[in-house]
Amino acid sequence: MYAAAAMAFAPTLILMYAVLRKYTYPAVEQPFFSDPTFFKLFVVGIIIGTLLFAFYTWLNWTNMIYAILFSAIQCLAMVSVMNLKKFHGKSDSVFYGYSLGLGIGCTMAFGTIYYLGTAIIGSENGAVDVSGFIWLFVIALSYILVLSAIGTTVGEGVARLRPMEFTVQTIFMNIVFGLVLVAAYNNTSDGIIFYVCLAVALAVAAVFFYYTMYVKLSRVVRDVLRIEGKSRKDVPK
Repeated sequence: MYAAAAMAFAPTLILMYAVLRKYTYPAVEQPFFSDPTFFKLFVVGIIIGTLLFAFYTWLNWTNMIYAILFSAIQCLAMVSVMNLKKFHGKSDSVFYGYSLGLGIGCTMAFGTIYYLGTAIIGSENGAVDVSGFIWLFVIALSYILVLSAIGTTVGEGVARLRPMEFTVQTIFMNIVFGLVLVAAYNNTSDGIIFYVCLAVALAVAAVFFYYTMYVKLSRVVRDVLRIEGKSRKDVPK
């Protein structure tokens, strides 16, 4: 459990700081979001992620249909929280979506490490070796990256007043990610295919995260500020 907590929360907090540091004090005098609201959404994400993972444990992780349905449920859970009137048309909704996605991704990562790690310990081998911790961490990091990017995209849709259009995009991306994980779970006995699938899952999540948080984010913030009739010269590039 301690290993699962460290492997889930450490990268979550690092990613939180890495992305947000340019959008809050002291980098800018007026932060682009409210810290209390951000952390409230993070806690909400942890609660939702816990419920989602509890449901996930009842599913067959090697079944493609279940993977598709669960991927859609994750995205719909985010839009159900973000699609509140107080978030509509607001530039800070993008950051609150990021917070929500980080919370859900963190708990999915924690649950996956603990659940699979416990299963390995209960098997004939009876221990998790170094390679086991590595691939567990790869899965955990992939969840954090992809779900935080999905949350941000959902937040963008709400900010632009087009929530379902962007939610459909996130469902497609999450399904692709989920099916790659299914391929990995279906090939645990074949080391090469298993590790290739994990590498592909991490690559999909990392590219989506980088594009969402480092290529698009500043442009999205400018666009939504323009929609609000506001203008700021300190939007990071």
